[in-house]
Amino acid sequence: MKKLQVMGAAVCAVVLLGSCKSGKTALGIEALNGDWNITTVNGQPATAEKQPFIGLDMQEKRLYGCAGCNRIMGSFEAKKPGELSFGQVGSTRMLCQDMTTEQAVLEALNKVSGYEGTEQELTLTDADGKALLTLAKRPAAEIASLAGKWNIAAVYGQAVDEIEKEVEKTPFLEFNVEEKKVHGNAGCNIVNGGFTQEEGQPASLKFGQMISTMMAGPGMQVERQVLEALDKVTNFAMKDGQTAVLLDENGEEALTLEKGE
Repeated sequence: MKKLQVMGAAVCAVVLLGSCKSGKTALGIEALNGDWNITTVNGQPATAEKQPFIGLDMQEKRLYGCAGCNRIMGSFEAKKPGELSFGQVGSTRMLCQDMTTEQAVLEALNKVSGYEGTEQELTLTDADGKALLTLAKRPAAEIASLAGKWNIAAVYGQAVDEIEKEVEKTPFLEFNVEEKKVHGNAGCNIVNGGFTQEEGQPASLKFGQMISTMMAGPGMQVERQVLEALDKVTNFAMKDGQTAVLLDENGEEALTLEKGE
């Protein structure tokens, strides 16, 4: 009798453990949608010339992003919560000084078979459950996030002080989101203009013709590149509360902005 009681208790324990395990559900696949900064790859900080990130378009099952130097694109499958795999990942062919992070990111993406985490932080894992990439959700791209003054830190990945050493005025853009107007300095001259967004596309951004004063002096090389970049902008993304990027139609970072005072 005692033996049967012990066996019964063991069975109950197994049932309880099983029910606890089955009650834990993986993050739903719909939560994967959006842009995610890559914070680590194979346990190492993901540092590169450009912020590595991946974007997942759940509707089209499309992968896009940047591996640290080049743009990446491809497809993915997420048939049920906890499962994720990428098709062949393509990339552009630019060369950067250090390609270490980019190579590690591309190799890791090819090994991904699952994920775990929350709506703000994800870990992509291989078939054995080993962590390959850790991700942090980018803030939602809302035009209100651009309100205020932003210093222009880089044009197509090149720092402003590398384009031209003697820039007397810090180039900046100041957004008035209520009136859809922008004011700033492109490097030498004051610029003013407006911007528009496509209906239903909160991350879209298109500048109208920018009007500038007509002075000449230090900063003209920076100014020329800034104005050319502004003309190519089609959308934007927030890396965090202090950094924003204005992107062209190919997803390249046309302008990198840092929150000004």
